[in-house]
Amino acid sequence: MRMNDLPEFVKNIRSLLCYHRGIGIDSYPLKTEISLFLEIKPDQVNHGTAGMGKVSAAVIPGKDPDPEQEANRPAALNSLVELKNEIAICRSCDLCRDRIRSVPGQGTEKSRLMVVGDWLAAVDGDHLEAGLVFGVEQDRMLSRMFSAINVSFEDVYVTNVIKCAIPESCHPLATHVRCCLPFLRRQIDAVQPDILCIMGGVAAKAILDQTRSLSQLRGKFHEYRTERGLAVPVLVTYHPSFLLENPEMKKATWEDLQFLAKRLLGFQ
Repeated sequence: MRMNDLPEFVKNIRSLLCYHRGIGIDSYPLKTEISLFLEIKPDQVNHGTAGMGKVSAAVIPGKDPDPEQEANRPAALNSLVELKNEIAICRSCDLCRDRIRSVPGQGTEKSRLMVVGDWLAAVDGDHLEAGLVFGVEQDRMLSRMFSAINVSFEDVYVTNVIKCAIPESCHPLATHVRCCLPFLRRQIDAVQPDILCIMGGVAAKAILDQTRSLSQLRGKFHEYRTERGLAVPVLVTYHPSFLLENPEMKKATWEDLQFLAKRLLGFQ
């Protein structure tokens, strides 16, 4: 392990330990390798390559990994399963105090279309059904939307910018969006969708880093660059919550969906 890899390694270990604690694991079997690790003194890892050599010999038994296998191994931290586990135990901002439950998203990796909304809000005291992403009526409307343009939900991954389901009285701030945004970026990188459909002003500003209103952004395709450098077309439209309160905007949204359907056909 290179010295500049150590911070990321420690971060990953902490994430794994937090996940284990969250699912009830509170102890580990004391194997020889763990005993040797616990016996290592701080000065053995803080004084150059000699100390690091001792650590490697004690902690990592067996042969060196095959370079070809390592090159072909998918990045674990960019898998949807790993991200779901991290989101479930996230304490990066104070929204975790009001969180009803985590909402990582619904769908499978390699979905052709990825839909991103703002957040899942619940009327105080309401019980949230498992699997909801936008809300009860909102998810039903979303299903009807894509059914109308002959897009199967098997080809869609739906998620939110804010990864916590929170009471309706709770209003996320820009700082909360910034805390959740790395999760969303990694989800996009994992799914690698053909198109991103952004629903809602908060999601549009987060993804496109734009200050323009949603009405100014909709009606054309924008571009998002993944962490792997891939360019993904982005279409912005209204959120189902907004449409439930403003049904007169359904016509404009239908135009956006038809625009989206034509672009999806171009990827077939």
